[in-house]
Amino acid sequence: MANLFPIASNRTSLAVTQTGGHLSGVTFTLRDGRQVRPMHLAPWVNETLPDDAPPVLRMLRGDFFCAPFGSSDVISGESRVHGLAANGTWRLAKSSTAQLDAVLDGDVMGAIITKHVDVRPGEAAVYQRHTLAGGRGRLPVGHHAMLRAEHPLQLGFSRWTQALTPPEPVETPPHGRPLLLNDQAITDLRTAKRADGGHADLTVYPTADGYEAIWMLVNDQTQSFAWTAATSQTEGWIWFGLKNPSVLPQTLMWFSNGGHDYAPWNGRHKRVIGLEEICGYFHLSHAKSAGEKPVAAAGSPTAVDLQPNGVVSISYLFGLADAPSGFGAVTDIRETTGGVMLSDAAGHTAFGACDTSFITGKQA
Repeated sequence: MANLFPIASNRTSLAVTQTGGHLSGVTFTLRDGRQVRPMHLAPWVNETLPDDAPPVLRMLRGDFFCAPFGSSDVISGESRVHGLAANGTWRLAKSSTAQLDAVLDGDVMGAIITKHVDVRPGEAAVYQRHTLAGGRGRLPVGHHAMLRAEHPLQLGFSRWTQALTPPEPVETPPHGRPLLLNDQAITDLRTAKRADGGHADLTVYPTADGYEAIWMLVNDQTQSFAWTAATSQTEGWIWFGLKNPSVLPQTLMWFSNGGHDYAPWNGRHKRVIGLEEICGYFHLSHAKSAGEKPVAAAGSPTAVDLQPNGVVSISYLFGLADAPSGFGAVTDIRETTGGVMLSDAAGHTAFGACDTSFITGKQA
């Protein structure tokens, strides 16, 4: 059983796991009073896993901060995927009913990492800020938010400049099955090339059963904030995430729908979608993200630069808005008084209460 640090407001509640700092049991209250728990919880969290299973796999749920993001192959003594931040111990520094601050035991490339999480009255939203103080070197980082798609989700994204798949397959038989052709530039998200020769529509999820997929958007950095959204027409909600694209310049999408056949996945990790806001080169290694890859060469950084006297601050928020009848995929999110206004192609609108200045630094 995970040790948890709970916080709550009148519309949002959650707990942070001491191990790995994962957000657990995120619950939103919609305006009609319905409670919604859209975030993912791995099916094996209450099972006994092999001793060599890393904590990030044991805890897998909700959202968590990764440093490094992806495979760890640079930091001496740290080989666990997504690094110390997603696997180590977080110590509570201070807390109140609706917010907490925690400090990661140990350092990452010499940097001390602190975590701030808060929820606010009248808002179905979660605010997170991670601060990396000191250190030296290039470090890929990111958030690993995951939704459970019990019903189909329609996906929407803010402006992007490139859509890509990794240079190597995300899975290979007999261990699993990749959905997408690797090393492709996608010009239309509705017609991405499949590994088996067909096409896949990446604007809806689930796309196909029995496959794994990873693909990445390079965000337009001229936006004051970038966004990712998922609409559940069946359940009447819209999940949205906001970030500063100058800090987290890519959005990595993980479609996990039964395509891993080995333990503990065993083909049962299904209808899970990762909407992961990162500064990195896909889910690939620390070394590959820190190197001069084509994405970075084109002006989209794939690692943050740690400096001995510097501070890197990474802010991210996600929330839930009530979806009016017929609301489809989000095509635009704009700031408005008290939050954001979400729109779809048909002209439907939905309001999400939140404080965008947490991301932009600009007061309304």
